[in-house]
Amino acid sequence: MSRPFSLEDFVRESNRIEGIHRDPSRREMDATAAFLSLPDITQQNLTMLVSVYAPGHVVRIKPNLNVRVGNHIAPRGGPEILNALNDVLAIRQPYEQHVAYEVLHPFTDGNGRSGRALWLWRMGGIDYAPLGFLHHFYYQTLDHVGRQERET
Repeated sequence: MSRPFSLEDFVRESNRIEGIHRDPSRREMDATAAFLSLPDITQQNLTMLVSVYAPGHVVRIKPNLNVRVGNHIAPRGGPEILNALNDVLAIRQPYEQHVAYEVLHPFTDGNGRSGRALWLWRMGGIDYAPLGFLHHFYYQTLDHVGRQERET
């Protein structure tokens, strides 16, 4: 019998997606658990989480704090990033919120890990996403693409 998917498994998987191949630190585990227990998520909550996942990295509120991830160029850094982040936090559907967060890439680093934690929070926590981020997100992506195809 396989053991249940745990928060440690989630943080480990999330780190591995970023090329971080080690067990999650106690600080990462505590910060993620605290984040998931929040009744609402704010910019400040995300900033605290990113300060643990990617120390020294900040919200891209200054002009020229621009990021590129592969072929994706996120919106230019500047004060409007905060308004855009508030818009993202208002999205209620986990898949759509996660995609909007990753497209925005509001921080100079730590966006992938904080975005996956935000997705897990929106899903209702580890008990509601027991198959792992990639597996569950894959099927949400297929469902979203299928809806778009049916609408056209």
